Amino acid sequence: MQLWLCLRLSELAVQCLPQRRPQALAVVDRQRIYAVNATASLLGLEPGMDPVAARSLAGESPLQLLPRDPDAEVQALESLCCWAYGITPHLYPFRGDCLMLEIGGSLRLFGGIDAITRHARQGLAGRGYSADIALGTTPLAAWAFSHTNSHAPASSDYTQREQLDNLPLQTLEPLHEQFEILQRSGFKTLGEVLALPSASLNRRCGAQFRELLQHLSGEVVAPPVHFEPPSCFVDSYPLGYPVQNQDELGPALEQLLASLEDYLRQRQLQTRQIIWHFSGLNNYREVLDVRTSEARTPRQDWYRLTRLRLERQPFTQEVELVQLRAESLESAQPTSGDLFRQANQSESTSQLVDLLSNRLGSQAVNSLHHRDAHLPEHSSAKAATGTPGTLPPADTAQRPFWLLSEPEALRHEGEDLLFWGSRLELIYGPERIEDGWWERSTSRDYFVARNGQGQRFWVFHERRKQRWFMQGFFA
Repeated sequence: MQLWLCLRLSELAVQCLPQRRPQALAVVDRQRIYAVNATASLLGLEPGMDPVAARSLAGESPLQLLPRDPDAEVQALESLCCWAYGITPHLYPFRGDCLMLEIGGSLRLFGGIDAITRHARQGLAGRGYSADIALGTTPLAAWAFSHTNSHAPASSDYTQREQLDNLPLQTLEPLHEQFEILQRSGFKTLGEVLALPSASLNRRCGAQFRELLQHLSGEVVAPPVHFEPPSCFVDSYPLGYPVQNQDELGPALEQLLASLEDYLRQRQLQTRQIIWHFSGLNNYREVLDVRTSEARTPRQDWYRLTRLRLERQPFTQEVELVQLRAESLESAQPTSGDLFRQANQSESTSQLVDLLSNRLGSQAVNSLHHRDAHLPEHSSAKAATGTPGTLPPADTAQRPFWLLSEPEALRHEGEDLLFWGSRLELIYGPERIEDGWWERSTSRDYFVARNGQGQRFWVFHERRKQRWFMQGFFA
């Protein structure tokens, strides 16, 4: 048996707006009050009221009237669908202000109905939303129960049918105009309508209305819809008040990064780049681009790097909306941990590079890449961190890691080579390297040399110039 969870966001039009305030707030659509927040409701304001009457009723209490933003409602519902995908893949938006979740297959994962409804309520609250929550064996029944006090799940088909029979037709009016017509004819509850003969009901209300009743009562069971998350991640967090202190952004950053982590984990993806958009009044906008050298998923890493970037790029004005985008996604690569890694062991090289890049700027941190050139001073090049490069050849065991940018000439005393006042002894070589025949021919014989203190050096003899040079140092 299917079990549907309805999350009806009756204040979605208010809660999706970035200009939320603790004061009374009402959303206006077509010169009428469309939705109000809890503070406005305490003043007596309700949907359908004239804005002038609403201001009069509010009296001296501050009242903010804002135009309805249908696009913001759609975007908010899409973001909530991505969040609810972590509960069940069978979900869809309904009537512009509801989420329908088929949770029958997720009960064991979450530990029962109470646990899954508590998880849903806490998840909505963490995103700044509230909802009327109800359960039913059909989506329409769950939606209808969200308008009544019958929020308890049906323990049997008989209990479910009893709850449906007791539903007042007034609750079902938004589903079809026939419910209002039936009320004028003297019908009070859904049970009275369902008791009518099918042929009589079809002649009176039409086949479409009869089909609606079949879906409502569970006589016809529609297959659950499989939700497909979008190809890129986009989520927003309305702060509800102006913020310029970066410490106050912590909860918003953590909430959005938690959503990103859930999205990436559910789709087995990773990313190397996230983009923050901070918006405020008077079209103020700040964009923050955070990059890493390796694809990452954990939100703790992204949070730390974001805070470092915010220290380098402070706001010049107050912001009221935070948006997070991740568009460059790639498949997650399986990794295995180190069995003997100590708890206090330092972080990986890539993490250190990312920290330095975001604190000092991407231009301040670079890496060395191998170039396909024979002369050692031309065989490496500086590149931005994270740039893919080629591996050095495998036959470099007798070459040092530390090379001079340009070879340095060595002193001679007879047949002895001197460097830093010490005589050098050739202990390995020669290795001949020739290059540049097409432009400026070079021929060198390389040796490993050692001084009196045991330090080793990489030196070469320039055959054409008949001179010795220092090329690099061994550790």
